[in-house]
Amino acid sequence: MVKELFFLAEEYKYQKEHVVDYSGLPRPHFCMGFVLEGKAEFLDCDRNTRIEVKAGELIFVPMMSKYVSEWKGSPNIKYISVHFILDHSDIFSTQHNFILQTVQMEDSKKLQEEFEYILKHHRKDEAGRLAALGRLYHILSMILPNLKTEKRREVDERISRAISYIEHHYKENITVEEMAKISAMSGSRFFDRFKQNVGQTPVEYLNYYRISKAIVLLLNEKDMSVENISESVGFESPSYFHRMFKRITGRTPGEYRKNPIEM
Repeated sequence: MVKELFFLAEEYKYQKEHVVDYSGLPRPHFCMGFVLEGKAEFLDCDRNTRIEVKAGELIFVPMMSKYVSEWKGSPNIKYISVHFILDHSDIFSTQHNFILQTVQMEDSKKLQEEFEYILKHHRKDEAGRLAALGRLYHILSMILPNLKTEKRREVDERISRAISYIEHHYKENITVEEMAKISAMSGSRFFDRFKQNVGQTPVEYLNYYRISKAIVLLLNEKDMSVENISESVGFESPSYFHRMFKRITGRTPGEYRKNPIEM
């Protein structure tokens, strides 16, 4: 059974150019934006490519993407963004290796209607949320045949074991020594191989992963305190959590909760 773990929609309106910078933190969820007015250029930081999107088009941002978007209007900028995580390992997950891309559909008016319905109904009540979720599935079924993927970079199988261990045990007090043991390597060898394969040190990757999980809780669990979120994702010290969150996202947890999901 497919179910949603995270589902949120917002409309953004601007009358001046602006930049949204997610080059420092991979998005912890999928994002789709339908542009109503204006246009944008996205810099895909992972591939060093630029993608343009204009009114009537959809931009698809896979989970774990790092990018910078530059928005321009004449004079208005307006778009609806939908953000989601689905509990489905075979289609919309990081395993499928989608790339950041523009999606052009023949019936852009129908696509716009679907986004507007989601925006209007997804916060109303349980029935409205279910109906909005159905529209999300419909959009995904419409765009899936047109989505591009790329071949996944080969990762040392021993490092893959460590990554899997982090993703299943991030709430626990994980040490580099534990990860090295799981990978059947010495500590120094493991450290070097991990950074070579992942582009981050083991501790950096663990902190990034914990912060990504904290972001989903901040957006999905409005009544959960920042301190409880800090503890639930594995940080022993709330002050260290705040420091890491600000370093990675550029904002405090409270600031991110108030205005989190621009594209």
